[in-house]
Amino acid sequence: MEHMKKRGQISIEIMYSVGVLLVIFILTSSLAFNRKLDIERAGDTVSKRSDCAMISNAINRVVTLGEGHKSTFKTVYNFDVYDIGLIIVGDEPGTSPGELEVICTYNGKLNQSNYTDGQGIWQVSVSNYTEIVMDQLSI
Repeated sequence: MEHMKKRGQISIEIMYSVGVLLVIFILTSSLAFNRKLDIERAGDTVSKRSDCAMISNAINRVVTLGEGHKSTFKTVYNFDVYDIGLIIVGDEPGTSPGELEVICTYNGKLNQSNYTDGQGIWQVSVSNYTEIVMDQLSI
């Protein structure tokens, strides 16, 4: 009889130990998952910032060089270019709204009020020596 009580005691201790280890594993996994999400968001922000700078540089380049010069860029993100000198690079198409958008600026004057929902391959040029023209190229 004494032998059976010791077996039961050992079994309960093993279950308790496994339960504690399981709780520790779950907590560690959740921390690692949160870190992974933070790293992915940071990488996404850096990529959007890079595309925003690329668009801004393309516009500024043709404004500086003048009429007859063209600059081409390609982006996977939706972007908006506003006539107040503002560029907003947002989400990839098909992703959930509410993701972080990146904002940058450019110098010059657009030939129309705004370019919105841009994506793909674009060519930037200057017409009439002052107006920036953005044309989406076929892929």
